[in-house]
Amino acid sequence: MIKKITLSVLVFFSVVTVFSQGQNYNSFTTRNFMKFNRFLTVPTFSALRENKTSISAIVRNSFVDFEDAPRLYLGTYSGKMRENVGAGIAIYQQEVGVFKDFGALVNYAHKIKMSESMDLTFGFNFLYSRRSADAVKVNASDPNDPLIANFQDIPIVNFQPAVTLSFGKFDVGVFFENLLDFNLKKNELATSFNEKTYSAHAMYTHEFTYASGIFEGADLRVLALARKPGQGDFGFGGTVIYDLPKAGWVKVGYDKQYGISAGLGVNLSENLALGFTYEKGDFAATNEVGLIYNFGEKSYRRRRPTRRTPSVNVSLPDRKPQAVEPKEYDNPEHNDLSDEIQRAQDSINTLHKKLDEVLRLLKNQPPKTSTPNNNTTVVPTPNVDDKDTSLRRRSNKPWRQKTITRSGASGGGTMYYVVADRFKSIDNVQAFMNRMKRNKNNDIDYKYVFDPSRKNYYVYIDRFVKKEDAEEKVDEFKEKNRLFESDTKDDSTINVKGGTKKQNLYALKITLGRGEGTSDSYQEPKVRKPARIAVMRKAEGLEEGYYLQTVVNSKKPLADRNVDELRNDDINADYFVNPKTGYMHIYIFKTKDRNEALKMYNSNLNGAYYDPITIVHIK
Repeated sequence: MIKKITLSVLVFFSVVTVFSQGQNYNSFTTRNFMKFNRFLTVPTFSALRENKTSISAIVRNSFVDFEDAPRLYLGTYSGKMRENVGAGIAIYQQEVGVFKDFGALVNYAHKIKMSESMDLTFGFNFLYSRRSADAVKVNASDPNDPLIANFQDIPIVNFQPAVTLSFGKFDVGVFFENLLDFNLKKNELATSFNEKTYSAHAMYTHEFTYASGIFEGADLRVLALARKPGQGDFGFGGTVIYDLPKAGWVKVGYDKQYGISAGLGVNLSENLALGFTYEKGDFAATNEVGLIYNFGEKSYRRRRPTRRTPSVNVSLPDRKPQAVEPKEYDNPEHNDLSDEIQRAQDSINTLHKKLDEVLRLLKNQPPKTSTPNNNTTVVPTPNVDDKDTSLRRRSNKPWRQKTITRSGASGGGTMYYVVADRFKSIDNVQAFMNRMKRNKNNDIDYKYVFDPSRKNYYVYIDRFVKKEDAEEKVDEFKEKNRLFESDTKDDSTINVKGGTKKQNLYALKITLGRGEGTSDSYQEPKVRKPARIAVMRKAEGLEEGYYLQTVVNSKKPLADRNVDELRNDDINADYFVNPKTGYMHIYIFKTKDRNEALKMYNSNLNGAYYDPITIVHIK
């Protein structure tokens, strides 16, 4: 008796499915609003408030109180592909009674920035579905039913566009679930235009920025959907999901057609998660189990070309040259695609300046002088006769000043920023900053600034009034990333890379506020951080010991200028050349005694040098 009832229910499901073929191609609804496959609910969600890529496998059992109840198998791959682009792909098989649906779905979404706080996202799902009858179930249920026995496969394609407007924490939009559904067998639309299904959606997202512990990085999402299926009754539903990246997630929902639901997810590891959803409707219960693998967050860094400094032989004319006034490259139309052009223009301008300086110095060249070095042992350096004097020596002594001038809160004026990364979206900036804060090996204080002329956010580690100072900082950082190693046996050693991902720094000129030279400023005390020692392996021509290093230069004129300026201040400065890279390391003190090096570091070289110092141990 029970078997007959079950078969009758299967036949009922099958017949209903056949007559509703024109409208139902899958059962992706708010029930499917889990953590990693939201594009199945609304196509634009693959590019909205998403910074990860994941793959998932889901099994859904509907009406579990009955034997051979409807079942859905689903596999997806989706996430952020580029900074403003999301995409996904899904393959599914759905069994309903004696019928089987097999299909594939492709998703694409593109976000367009309208203003600083408003985005417009377009997206679509393109679905292919093929419905066929299961011969085994047909024979078991009712082989004499002509409607089922003579059933022929029905292939359908469906184009489902959507648009979403985002402002602040809200995302609202519309979704056309079967705008263009075409029956490939009959060569006609599966549903007429007055039977099309339209839906509207609204989502609110709140990030708990200052949470800590298990709640660090948590966010709350609330989704509301309203649905009108052609001439059918108005429907609605909603889902609330609370995500804890360090633990998992919980969710509750309601759908007018399917009832109430609740779900729980557990992060088994940093990349692997398991989710479960239970739903209770008027007819029967439904459960869903999903296994998700997360590939991690993306930062969307643009690879920048490496700066090259070729050697140029210049023949000087007898006549006095005309001064060339470099032109600033500032074409707003090229802000998004001309980084290499701007770099080339900067190199040409720099070459013009150096040529003018060389000509001026050759005309009024001072007599050469040599300054003795009182260090007991001297690392081999280039001959003094090879000293490059093309750069003007500064008369001021900024290293003796105990304070540094910073721009005011208004941020106005022009400065040169040592940039680590660039983003279009503030969400990606926050993700980058949070990742760096969680990295225990990171000892760099990252900050960010918005450039209104380029419409970009720039994450930077420092800023300077002069371009030369910014470039020196870049050279120093590159050399550390390239050569220094952590001394795991020494408590005072640091990881100079500042993280697990190598940073590609560059100097960038940014003008903010009221313009050049008009910003407010204030004096900030220079702070000497606790002593940490970077280790560099001994190479040919280098002597072992502890060096108090000030800067690293990739260009000889800069190194000669820095050494001369320090020696003119009675500081026994010198530099050594790393034979592997050709970089010049400027140092102001050298000893073989570790305690003596720490003492001179903490005393600011007996009150003579307050600028940043790095203790380098060559061994």
